[in-house]
Amino acid sequence: MICYPHGMKRVLLLLLVVALISGAGWLLSHRPPESPSVSGTIEVDEAHIASRYGGRIEKLDAQEGDLLQPGQPVVELDAAELHAHRDYLAALLLELEHGPRTNEIDAAKSDWQALTAQLVSASADAKRARELVTEKIISDSELQTTISRAAALEQSAQAARKRYELLVEGTRPERIQQAQAQLTELDTQLREMRIVAPSNCVLETLSVRVGDVVPPNHEVATLLLTDHLWVRVYVPELWLSQIQLHEPVTVQCDGGNRMFIGTVEQINRQAEFTPRNVQTVDDRIRQEFGIKIRLPSDTSVLKAGMSVDVVFPHVPPVPK
Repeated sequence: MICYPHGMKRVLLLLLVVALISGAGWLLSHRPPESPSVSGTIEVDEAHIASRYGGRIEKLDAQEGDLLQPGQPVVELDAAELHAHRDYLAALLLELEHGPRTNEIDAAKSDWQALTAQLVSASADAKRARELVTEKIISDSELQTTISRAAALEQSAQAARKRYELLVEGTRPERIQQAQAQLTELDTQLREMRIVAPSNCVLETLSVRVGDVVPPNHEVATLLLTDHLWVRVYVPELWLSQIQLHEPVTVQCDGGNRMFIGTVEQINRQAEFTPRNVQTVDDRIRQEFGIKIRLPSDTSVLKAGMSVDVVFPHVPPVPK
């Protein structure tokens, strides 16, 4: 074992410390650069559902926190009078489509034939009356009465013939179309009485109770559309030239090792957190722009409210 004087030991120890510091500095200066990342909180799209027509709440088909499927009912409104009115319109449309009954057509034809026969007799009487007036057998007033009766019967016979022809032709297509339009409108209103989920979602807030009377377009529930997860992050202005719409980005959960692929969905045109007066280059550099990232919804890991880090692939790494 080599023994060094006390002063020599101190020099050696000092040299060792200097060497360690120099090595650490070299390692720090030569560490690989890190990819720049920004953080944000996952959010989810919302839907505020309502009926375009007012009514009384009759039934609640879901509770807050329920997972809903597309078309699954949430709230139902009382529609008893609408169902009755629909039955009436459906019967009216069926009647118009079937047209007049055979008995009605036969009766109209009989009326026309009877009036035609009376008209023939009245015309003959009028002709005979004209001859009698010439022979001074009847007065002019009696002649006018006979002629007026024949004219009235002629008009009645023509009206009866038109009624018969209309019955033979059946219902006008325009009337059937009107009845169909009324029935379609009522069916639309009936569908509005049953408020359903538009897609896969979670019922977050139910704003009504059974018995409540709500006006048209009054919000009854708030839904979280779990198929539409996204996060908004803010990046420096210098990054904008390296970020493109629809490009993939890497998303990492806060405190986790799992990585996901998101997509740039929106780039804001206006800066956020901008100084009041942007006058210098430094001020412009400090501007930040919002970027909306669409996240995958086919995983149970990502949930609204979680913090994530987003890495843009084309932004140059930042050396350490």
